[in-house]
Amino acid sequence: MIYLKWKLSTDGVSGTGPEGEIDDRGGHAEAGWAVDSDGYRIGYLTTTAALTGLETWDVTTQTEAQALTFCQQFYGDAEVLPDGRISSPLPDDE
Repeated sequence: MIYLKWKLSTDGVSGTGPEGEIDDRGGHAEAGWAVDSDGYRIGYLTTTAALTGLETWDVTTQTEAQALTFCQQFYGDAEVLPDGRISSPLPDDE
């Protein structure tokens, strides 16, 4: 699994993510659940593609440890699952 960190195109809180652009390049990216107060989120690159020219979203690669640490800020029990994704908190029962 390749881990990415990015923000949304408009002020980090709204707008588009880089998923469409990455798909257009033959790759596949998926947004994860963890988002910090600056609008940065962890995502997953499941099919590789060139990551140059994605400055609009400030895309950077992350190690597994960096991605896990990012997610653990919001959910201390987060762990890397067998498929490489990072576990999220269970939804509240309502």
